[in-house]
Amino acid sequence: MKNIKYILFILTIAICFGQLNSTAQQVTLSNQYIVNKFSLSPAYAGLNENFEFYGNTRNEWIGVYGAPITNSITANGAIGKNMGIGASISNMQAGIFINLSTSLYYSYHIRLSKTKFLSFGLGVGMLENHLDLNNSDAQSDPIFMRSGSKSTMIDASFGILYKSKKLHIGASAPRLLGRRTENSLYSLWPYFKVFMSYKLNLNKTLALNPTAIINYPVDAPPQYEFSIPIIYQQKVWFTLIYKETGDAGIGIGANLKSNFVLNYTVEWYEHGLAHRSGGTHELTLGWKISKKNPNQFKRNKKKPYYEWINK
Repeated sequence: MKNIKYILFILTIAICFGQLNSTAQQVTLSNQYIVNKFSLSPAYAGLNENFEFYGNTRNEWIGVYGAPITNSITANGAIGKNMGIGASISNMQAGIFINLSTSLYYSYHIRLSKTKFLSFGLGVGMLENHLDLNNSDAQSDPIFMRSGSKSTMIDASFGILYKSKKLHIGASAPRLLGRRTENSLYSLWPYFKVFMSYKLNLNKTLALNPTAIINYPVDAPPQYEFSIPIIYQQKVWFTLIYKETGDAGIGIGANLKSNFVLNYTVEWYEHGLAHRSGGTHELTLGWKISKKNPNQFKRNKKKPYYEWINK
């Protein structure tokens, strides 16, 4: 039984890092962009004129030994009139492999009209990859024990975004710098993506916000994904998710009061070892601090009480 468990562990790690190598070398996969647009591009930093904090946890392939688990925290907000800043920290563990990344971001927004913006974002950070050699599975494999246990690299990112009241079109490079190391486990390659979303109001209570994302990893075919949130009264939503690999998923979310947001997604897989798992589950919790209290209003003396009190 122990040998079978060990074999499954090695297969899982091989599949996991095979997927990561073909999709941008340890770039975090996530559905949190449904509520946290900043996770798509640094150009979103401060664009909403709020200070926003998001915590995200993603458990992949539930029930598969050594499957990836990713936890991240992001924050961004507006400074000055046309600028934004942000930060992120992420930790991903897949068996004995652990990746820790931290980044700082800056954005600049050009107002084209009252509702249209052209935004640019830059990021710089560090990525640390290491092996958990205290893990019993690593100690039983001489190849892992001979490998270097840690590698630290400088990372950079860039994003450009056009935003109108309903349309978002952007491109970003979550990883601009590439680096080949003697140990292939720690090699990095640039990674690019383009994305587009459109807000479609069906009536006064229902709206759709379809989003398309195309990922361009270096030395691998492009991969695309789609999501369609169905939004009710801007308060709750149900999301349909489809990915080019044949994966499909659903999500639910809600705006809690005026400044909290919650989103949950689950994905199922059609092929491979992940097909036999309990799927991938992801939870996002956000907190928005508005510069202007949305619960406050200004009294308009020209309007009677019953009009402006309910404004």
